[in-house]
Formats: sequence, C-alpha cells, structure tokens
Amino acid sequence: MEPPSIFEMQASLCQAMANPIRLEIVHLLRERTFSVSEIAQTLKRPQATISRHLSILRQAGVVIGQRQGQEMHYQLANPKIADVCNLMRQLLTEQAARQSDLVKSWEQQAPS
Repeated sequence: MEPPSIFEMQASLCQAMANPIRLEIVHLLRERTFSVSEIAQTLKRPQATISRHLSILRQAGVVIGQRQGQEMHYQLANPKIADVCNLMRQLLTEQAARQSDLVKSWEQQAPS
C-alpha cells in the first residue's frame, strides 16, 4: 500500500478543520494550553462536545494532549496551524470587503 500523497494528507487535514467548533478550539489554543473543561467553559459548549472535537483534531495531528493529574490539557501541535487559520480569516475578510464594495457599486449604478 502506497503512503498517502501530500494532497491526500492536505485533504484529510482540511476535513478535520472543516467545522466551526473545531476552528474555535484551534483559535483558542493559539494563546496557550487549555484543559478540556476550560475549553468547554470558554466556548460555552458541553464538555462531551469539546472532547469529541478534540479527538478529531488529535487524530488529524492538529492538537496534542497531555494528561495533568485528572485532566487532559491540549495545545496546538504546531504554531503554524494558527498562522494558516489567521491567513484564512484575512483572506475571507478581504473577500467580504470586495463583495461589499461590489454591492455598493451596483447599488449606486442601479436606476432609481
């Protein structure tokens, strides 16, 4: 069996990141390490939901977990993950601004 191609690996990572809750978790973890309960409390989501999403992120290699006493603490596996997410948000903000400008331009040109 051949190892997965870089494009298959990229698609798998994108699948793991293709959920708003998981993106919120990644956004939160760019600051520091958090326990599961801290993430749940901060994001105002049930702990079971957060645990399920963290499992997906862990399997994709996005986060790493470390047990500290009774709790699991998570951090980003690589700080570049936060950089990629920041770039994506910048791109989306620019696209939204362009679309807004197009709408404004169209509204100004539309006959009254």
